[in-house]
Amino acid sequence: MRAGIVMVCLLLLMPGSAFATTLRLSGDINLLVLDGKKVSSLLLRGAESLEVDNGPHQVVFRVEKMIILPDQNRQLYVSPPLIANFNSQLVGQVNFSLPKLETLEDTQDFTNTPHVSLLDGNAMPIPVKLDILAITQVGNDIDYEKATTTYNLANKQASSTEFSAPVPDDSTLLTKTNELDNPAYQSQTLTEQRLKYWFQLADPQTRHRFLEWAKSQPSS
Repeated sequence: MRAGIVMVCLLLLMPGSAFATTLRLSGDINLLVLDGKKVSSLLLRGAESLEVDNGPHQVVFRVEKMIILPDQNRQLYVSPPLIANFNSQLVGQVNFSLPKLETLEDTQDFTNTPHVSLLDGNAMPIPVKLDILAITQVGNDIDYEKATTTYNLANKQASSTEFSAPVPDDSTLLTKTNELDNPAYQSQTLTEQRLKYWFQLADPQTRHRFLEWAKSQPSS
């Protein structure tokens, strides 16, 4: 499905990380979420690999593969979204290894009991926790990032709260006791409350960079 080899370097390297891992994507893997963040289809177009940092990772993906039907016609099989949790520490390359998926029976078995192995550059297995990501939304515009957060907070087999910290919604910002009880807060706009809320959560370095940016903006 993807032509050529294009190395896509995501800005995911942690500060102080000296090594990187190449996450190789076969043509049958459609990556949806990486470490809690939605992966842009434009970013992956034509790509067969991603470069990520050494360490723990979580990916959400679907298997999409042409299969042969009993009447010898071909049909695109799309698996349910799968979520995998693994650690690439000291691993230079991670490869997805899929079971045989050539017939309708193969795909039915895979849908019921999915199995995906991860191998390093020497074809040695990498420990992985794999699960099906339950989706309650319908239609084509599914928020896989939100579904991943919900999954992680449920502490399931492949959960990783490291990549999906709960994000407060607008109602949280407006219903805190210290905000509602203070008349000064009541006169603020929702946008102002959001800015102050996130500013208070930021580390000192981020606050400094934000203030420097704000000073450089026009007043109107």
